[in-house]
Amino acid sequence: METHINIADAGVGGAIVVFAKCPIPGASKTRLAPLLGPEGAALLAQAMLSDILVSLNECPLLSNTLKVLVYAPGIKSGEDQMVSILQSLHLPYYKMDTDPSNAQSDQMNHPSQDRGYSVNCNGWILLPMKSSAPTELTSSTLGDKLEDALDRTRELLIHAAKSSAIRNSNTNEAVLFLGMDSPELPLEEIVYGLQIASGNRNLPKRENNRPPTNENAYICGDDKCAGFVGKAHLCPANDGGYGLLSVPKHAPSSKIFAGVRWSHSLTAVSQLKALTDSNVDVSLGRLMFDIDEPSDVQDLARRLVHSRSVKNRNNHSSSGNQANDMLTNVAAGSSHVILKDTETSYPHLTWKRLLDLNVICEDENSFNGIPKPK
Repeated sequence: METHINIADAGVGGAIVVFAKCPIPGASKTRLAPLLGPEGAALLAQAMLSDILVSLNECPLLSNTLKVLVYAPGIKSGEDQMVSILQSLHLPYYKMDTDPSNAQSDQMNHPSQDRGYSVNCNGWILLPMKSSAPTELTSSTLGDKLEDALDRTRELLIHAAKSSAIRNSNTNEAVLFLGMDSPELPLEEIVYGLQIASGNRNLPKRENNRPPTNENAYICGDDKCAGFVGKAHLCPANDGGYGLLSVPKHAPSSKIFAGVRWSHSLTAVSQLKALTDSNVDVSLGRLMFDIDEPSDVQDLARRLVHSRSVKNRNNHSSSGNQANDMLTNVAAGSSHVILKDTETSYPHLTWKRLLDLNVICEDENSFNGIPKPK
């Protein structure tokens, strides 16, 4: 007999932490400057971050998930810039210092929220990134920053569980990390990562080693459920790093980031070793694409053009499940392998910015776009 599982009971909850550097011309995405210029590189960085924030906020399966934005530089100017971005997207937010009980909502931005209502899943919690120097943005101390963010987010989850912010929800204490360099968000991997890190025994098995992609997939019978217990989940990136990492409650924050080779071709491998050395099992998800080099921008443009073309062809289909499918074939001219049949959010703001920056030229006949020649 099959049992339809409530989404909250199925383990979607926990917290998502997005690590983001303020998009500052001359300091943000500097390797993209030869293609876009310092101003254009910063504008693209802001568009990619905006797509990530909007996609996560609008995903119905994440409505019960705390959303934390860890920003650098972790000073007033950094906070002001992130607030400006959130306001431009009409997203609610909460300012945080070091004490979860001190969260403050912006009454103009979220008028229905009382100031005493400290933690809520319906807005972004702003946390300054830990740094020995407030304006320091390098990756040399990224492990310390991730450890600090994990500790503070776990405190937020504990505080939220004691308040009415997530009343009647599950007790998922999984924390999932994302960067701002991969605007093509694999939403099914995010949901699955939070599920598998929660140790939920009602987690449906993957079909063809893939996580469920929509609410209808959360149907579980005795022969379809796997008894997972608190695994980490990692999505490797095309440059040797990783774009997504979820960690279970028992993962020791002081150990799981120790010794990782940041900004290195072995970043993902060393992160896997740090996790397994800490007795944390790991599952691997689909490949993600970081946007760091000019060639990455042009490959992104090709994927988005192809994806829009596929979506337009599918608009005449009666199936609504294909609307957000990732590319089924390698995009023209791309040197990267595009994984099949994934539920990926389309980065509309990034697409618009690529048009504005003349990386993509609008095709008046098909409106699918044409990547600008290298």
